[in-house]
Amino acid sequence: MSHIVLVNIENDTEKVRRQFSPPFGLLIAASVLVRNNVDVVVRHIINTNESLAELSEICKDALAVGFSVMTSPNLLSAIEASKMLHNLGIFVYWAGTHASLLPEVVLKECYVDAVLRGEAECNLYEFYQWRIGKIKADNVRGLCYKKNGEVIISPLPPLVELSQLGYHPFELLDIKKYVDKPVVKRKNYIPGKILPFMTSKGCVKKCAFCYNTVVNNSKWRPYSLTSVYREMDFLIENYGITGWMFYDDNIFVDPERAWTIIEKYKMPSSVELDLNRVNEKMVERALKANVAKLYIGIESGSDRMLKRMHKGITVKQVREKMQMCHNMGMNVDLSFMILLPNESPEDLEATLSLTRELEEYSNIKIDGPKCYNPYPGTEFFQEVVASGWIIPKSNEEWAKYNRKISADEAGFNISQKHIDVLKRYDVI
Repeated sequence: MSHIVLVNIENDTEKVRRQFSPPFGLLIAASVLVRNNVDVVVRHIINTNESLAELSEICKDALAVGFSVMTSPNLLSAIEASKMLHNLGIFVYWAGTHASLLPEVVLKECYVDAVLRGEAECNLYEFYQWRIGKIKADNVRGLCYKKNGEVIISPLPPLVELSQLGYHPFELLDIKKYVDKPVVKRKNYIPGKILPFMTSKGCVKKCAFCYNTVVNNSKWRPYSLTSVYREMDFLIENYGITGWMFYDDNIFVDPERAWTIIEKYKMPSSVELDLNRVNEKMVERALKANVAKLYIGIESGSDRMLKRMHKGITVKQVREKMQMCHNMGMNVDLSFMILLPNESPEDLEATLSLTRELEEYSNIKIDGPKCYNPYPGTEFFQEVVASGWIIPKSNEEWAKYNRKISADEAGFNISQKHIDVLKRYDVI
């Protein structure tokens, strides 16, 4: 009993199978154990009878099994798998955003023995040492656990320094299942063996709705270029990757670094960035570097809401820059959200109207509009609670909250006027 198994399990849906992406957080955690010569097994699976049977076999003699969990419907699969392993007498812990923000909720359940809050780089090896009896629980930063019927909660640890950041040991995964997926030629589709990839952590923006303000303290930390190039070269040479979907929350925080990576490879790619970075010179350079698509979080069509969200942009800028991208031939995916705290019916209609307007462009795809997802600790979370929204009390209740939840299921305190607007735009 010496190895640790790290698991990310997702629901068996058509969307998951189509958009299956590498579990970057799980790989970072694995790198901590690899660096310290601890045996680790990584499993990223879709919830089927076969995958659960394989998981139970792999975990039989494990020192611990860790689940990386986000607040989403995939919680239901993590619950099912955790119960199965717990019933086999296996030590189960949860980590990731959901567990870090809601350790009390997670540890109310008998099927989770511990929660490891924060980043794996700061505490996963300490956790391993605790499990083998070398150190006490008090010496494991961010460890929450049960002791004599009491739940012990530790504070969220500070972010790790740049020199401590992990890396992505892709050799621990079957990369083929992330590139050999069903082809769905939707708007702005990038053909080829396109793989999601991350070169940095976090974002410097302070958007009122975003978990980054809590989990990453609105800080951006880049992985070293040496590590980035090594991983990208490995994936190209061993799996024939032909392009990238850069999953960084904001890769252009350091524009010079971003361009260095993009222009080194000049492969078809999608990059996520802030609207304020988009201008004619930037788009021209991106097209020359084979950037196939920009992904931009606009989130609202109301200037009042954009200001409240701290987006730092205006609707006028959105229209002007999207017209420019259309004229220059740059494809753009735009994300929007609705039912934000204190969003008036007029704000809601402005967002839905703008999405209809923009999706008329041949080069623009609208992602959403998706329902606001309340993350504990964020500015908007306090507002939605104050409005009368009832905080979920269990993992099962939290599992329904994600950006794909239907407006009529969210349980937010909205008026009949909101409902009328949603019906008028066929949202409900």
